[in-house]
Amino acid sequence: MATNVQEYTEQLRVLQERFPQEPTNRLTRLLQRHNGDVDQVRAILVQREFRGKKFDALETRYGSTVTALQQEFLSAQQRKRIRLLKLMECYGGDVEQVRKFLERGEERCHRGGEHSGMYRRQRREELKTKYATQLAELSAAGINVNSPCLLRQLEKNQGDVNKIIEKMSHRTERKEKLAELDTKYADQIAQLEADGITIKNKRILIRLLEKADGQVDVVKQLLKERKEKHEQRREYRHKHRNKSPNKTTDETNQKCSMWKKRRELSVDDISNLKRLRAAGVRGNPMKILSIFQECNQSVDMTIARAAEERERRSRSREERKLKHTLLAGAQNAYLTINKQEDWPHDIEKVYLDGNNMMFVVDSLRRLCLNRAGKKTERALGEIASAWNEQMHIPYIELIFDSTRQLDQIGTVKVTSAQPNYRTTDDMLVDIARQPENREKNKHTIIVTSDRALATLLQREGCLLVKPYNWFAHCVMILTPDLIKYEELTGMMTKEPTSTTFKTRYNFDELVQRIAKIDL
Repeated sequence: MATNVQEYTEQLRVLQERFPQEPTNRLTRLLQRHNGDVDQVRAILVQREFRGKKFDALETRYGSTVTALQQEFLSAQQRKRIRLLKLMECYGGDVEQVRKFLERGEERCHRGGEHSGMYRRQRREELKTKYATQLAELSAAGINVNSPCLLRQLEKNQGDVNKIIEKMSHRTERKEKLAELDTKYADQIAQLEADGITIKNKRILIRLLEKADGQVDVVKQLLKERKEKHEQRREYRHKHRNKSPNKTTDETNQKCSMWKKRRELSVDDISNLKRLRAAGVRGNPMKILSIFQECNQSVDMTIARAAEERERRSRSREERKLKHTLLAGAQNAYLTINKQEDWPHDIEKVYLDGNNMMFVVDSLRRLCLNRAGKKTERALGEIASAWNEQMHIPYIELIFDSTRQLDQIGTVKVTSAQPNYRTTDDMLVDIARQPENREKNKHTIIVTSDRALATLLQREGCLLVKPYNWFAHCVMILTPDLIKYEELTGMMTKEPTSTTFKTRYNFDELVQRIAKIDL
């Protein structure tokens, strides 16, 4: 610290003359942060001094009133005091207006449901409790667990720590590469800035320099082309909105006038809007007037119609929320198969959604796209048969929407949903809903990644496995030598020896070995 003080002795003396109340340590830190730039540090301190004086003045005028409001409203306690003081200043010290503002805020909070701040904080605490073990592992790996997006990522990836670390490692690599390029092209960036080229997003400039191998003239040309493209897009948008500022032809002027005419409100329209507003009708003025005209300019009919539209939108919103909740529940219902022992031991039946499984493995997907569907169906059946020879499950059925290959493959029964059912989904749901299967569903696994189907099957008590996890279990059982562990490096770790591994499965080689398909 003594070295830093000696280094900035002259700058400290100048600043202490102007700001004698500021501690030396704080001034030194500011000088270090801004590379000894006295003018920049002085500007920061002047701004802080101004804010401090304003806060003191507002506290003197409205301090007691704000304290009373904080005791009266819970939402006021959660706000910063300076924001409440500024709110009082905004309303000119009118306590009733501030009280109404806070009441509206609390109403929105209670009405907001899952979008309210209180719900989000509660949800955040629940996720912290749910993923406490994973957060401890991530913290041990040197990852900042206070990041707001980390809990969302854990929930999205079902608590998979390896995926989170992999994403963080990629992000760190990108940042390090960007910093390296920033240092590499520092002279070129300074030259471009000196030539008057300023870009708000510095990463764009760095990428262009990397693309041009550091040649400033080439970068200028690329920036010129980029600007021209942006101008063309802007012109295109203006043209198709009939309000292009650069078009002066009669046709364009006519279109512009028509566009404006359609949106201009007449005196009668404004009068009608005032009547409707007074009657409690709210919303887009043009839509309200359109409904008003459709209802033969009847205010009562417009009120009823607007209420119907509002109710319809509300129902649609609730349906979307319910659908989202059901799909999220189905996603969480899938069994996680990370090890060979993760497969449940009391399973009596397994149903495979054949059409859904055709596009998981690259080689099978290529067969489908090359119109070799029969080979794909046969390959799936042979893999399932080889897998069941090791698992010894009493009943396993492979179902396709429509197939003529109905011969049993080993212990696997092959079935076509048509003509009795329209799709495999309908057949699986019907099987799960049969009375004799209600008790057996808890010992039944259905392999599918169709979330809508999974939602229906989950209600019937069936267990669910994603096709990727089933193929991974096939590799674990049949060809364990095809499992590779990829070491993830370049992560934020506290110790240089810390490593994490990502499991990779060679599904294409599995298909080649078991189904004898030449890839």
